[in-house]
Amino acid sequence: MEFLKKSISLFPLIALTLFSTVEIARGQKTSPPVNTYTQSVTREVLASGYPSDAEGRILELVRYTIPSGANLPPHTHPGMQIERVEFGTLTYTVVKGSAKIIRVNRTEEILKAGQTTLLKVGDSLIEPAKMVHYGKNESASIVILLSASLFDAKQPKAILTNP
Repeated sequence: MEFLKKSISLFPLIALTLFSTVEIARGQKTSPPVNTYTQSVTREVLASGYPSDAEGRILELVRYTIPSGANLPPHTHPGMQIERVEFGTLTYTVVKGSAKIIRVNRTEEILKAGQTTLLKVGDSLIEPAKMVHYGKNESASIVILLSASLFDAKQPKAILTNP
């Protein structure tokens, strides 16, 4: 009889837990639209802040991991981004504008619209705001990029464009 009394007193708690679990599961049925760009690339923010002398901007240090076979669509960024290849080889193309490349041996190049290059370990890249570009990982291994950016804090980090 004592067991029955305890079970009855726990019933409201059990029912609440069950209904909460059902509501949480029901809320998870609707997922955001699939974006293959954000699904294929891992973007890990290592550090970030809002500089007082750059109001409305976010400064970030990010590690991008790009899987083998990934094709990044043409896009721009809402501010300047600098990157360094830490691992792998990235095929990189400028569609509109130009990017500055600093090779591991410290030689500098300007990559202009319509040009493609291979970025290898130790190579760095300077991407001005709104420059249209894309990358491909045509290698058998991942590509890892370290990136620092100063972006408009209210904009997406990558803005997809039509070439």
